[in-house]
Amino acid sequence: MFRLRPLALAIAALLPLSSGCVWASGTVETFEWRAEPVSTAPAEPALSPTEIRYARDTAVSVFRRRGAERTVGFVRSDAEGHALCLRSGKDYALLVFARRVFEEAISQAADDNTILRSATATAVCRERGRRWVAT
Repeated sequence: MFRLRPLALAIAALLPLSSGCVWASGTVETFEWRAEPVSTAPAEPALSPTEIRYARDTAVSVFRRRGAERTVGFVRSDAEGHALCLRSGKDYALLVFARRVFEEAISQAADDNTILRSATATAVCRERGRRWVAT
């Protein structure tokens, strides 16, 4: 009787390590492990109201008051900072914020944002699947 007790304890200790569940009736039910694919696309950070106003004003200036659109959120680019695409027809611009802006306005002294218009810099804006909204 004493020999069965250590054996039973050893079995009881090993059962939780298996991928299953031990029921009171003594039966074991196993479970299947599977991995679900996870989206690797990063969530787009929301633009602040100041950044939205700045993008609108930049589009008015760059596209000479033609109707323009901007991407819903920031895009990944080779540029240093937070990039936002602007477009008017087939004309594109990449607005790069050096830092996120959460204040009410951007002072002229603190305005170190960059506007890129070359075909290579704006190639990221021409990718299919971008979501656009009117500025």
